[in-house]
Amino acid sequence: MKNRFSVFIIIFPALIFLPFHLSAQISGCTDPQATNYNPDATQNDGSCVYPPTSVPLSVVVNALPQAVNETSGLIYWNGGLWTHNDSGNPPELYKLDTLSGQILQTIIISGVQNIDWEDIAQDETHIYIGDFGNNAGNRSDLKVLKISKTDIPASGNASVEPEIINFSYGDQNSFVSANRNNDYDCESMVTYGDSLYLFTKNWVNQQTRLYALSKTPGNYEIFPKDNLNADGLITGADIQDGGEIVLIGYKNYNPFMWLLFDFQGSDFFGGNKRRINFTGVLGIQSEGIGYTFGSNVFISSEKTAVNPAKLFKLNTLQWTYSATTGIENMIPLRDSTQGMLIYPNPNNGNFFLEFDKPCSKSTFSTELYSVTGSLLRRNAYQSVNCTTEISFAGLSDGLYLLRCYSAEKVFSARFMVCN
Repeated sequence: MKNRFSVFIIIFPALIFLPFHLSAQISGCTDPQATNYNPDATQNDGSCVYPPTSVPLSVVVNALPQAVNETSGLIYWNGGLWTHNDSGNPPELYKLDTLSGQILQTIIISGVQNIDWEDIAQDETHIYIGDFGNNAGNRSDLKVLKISKTDIPASGNASVEPEIINFSYGDQNSFVSANRNNDYDCESMVTYGDSLYLFTKNWVNQQTRLYALSKTPGNYEIFPKDNLNADGLITGADIQDGGEIVLIGYKNYNPFMWLLFDFQGSDFFGGNKRRINFTGVLGIQSEGIGYTFGSNVFISSEKTAVNPAKLFKLNTLQWTYSATTGIENMIPLRDSTQGMLIYPNPNNGNFFLEFDKPCSKSTFSTELYSVTGSLLRRNAYQSVNCTTEISFAGLSDGLYLLRCYSAEKVFSARFMVCN
């Protein structure tokens, strides 16, 4: 009897507290902007449903240079937008001015052909070009070109040699040519951690499959991780600080964008998925998309029978920010990838900037943006011992983006004003 009683005493508390522990987490839609928002939900289960959303695009450049008429990918790096053309064009990268769209640099990728370059991505050290366009669905030479950023000069034209990452789809069984009638085309890629992530362009079922591919040069067979009912053709992608992804595409030449956010790790389709349709741009073949600072993105479209190649811009924060998510979730006090600390945060418009060491004692400039991406102010400051006092008088309560330009790099961070 004594042993039985001891066992009962140990187990009984566990039976009492186990159900209580499990009930503390409630799965559901955690985004107040969704039609099925659950205010009691504490864990996002990816079930959020959003109302139909349509917005106009802001045109930056109405006609890009002829040399990039078939722009097919976009990233922002080293003070400019980088793009390339797709199949049959020279194997070259072009750096574009963000205001005029004029070509600032041309980088030749030596030793390779542009069979069908469809997207470009980057991490801290390399640029990746996806030669995986596959309109007929029968290619056996799919690859990603890996280029070291240190090989690309800060200015002037150059020629660089890439490393090669070869791959094939492990789930593809038929290689019969089916022009624009297959589900193994691909035009979109992002980097995350030690992998590249590819989003297919499915001509038949209008979905997109997600694949992971190693960044290490070699030969790989890859298999799908997940899929999304895109209801259109996905033609470009980019990722912001590992926490938000934009997918650009079109359906019947009506451009749209998918926003993926509030996901965990590389489970990109496991969080919120919101579609934004673009108005006033019928006939645009949207191809490239890239984040610049914060939630600002540029979108490029290639030349069509009725439109020249164009450049647009947009800010995504109005759809991905919800006040109820909490300041601590929206504005991390330190973003280790940016190397800049704002404190206190929130503040009343007066705060300190601290840059990671080593940093130079020099003048730097700032740009202050509203939550919708409007430029509010430009200033210049002097950094002393990696710290600078900033004062923005008269700011209303709300969220702001601060962009800082130093001699070495560009920093950006969000802060909240609470007067």
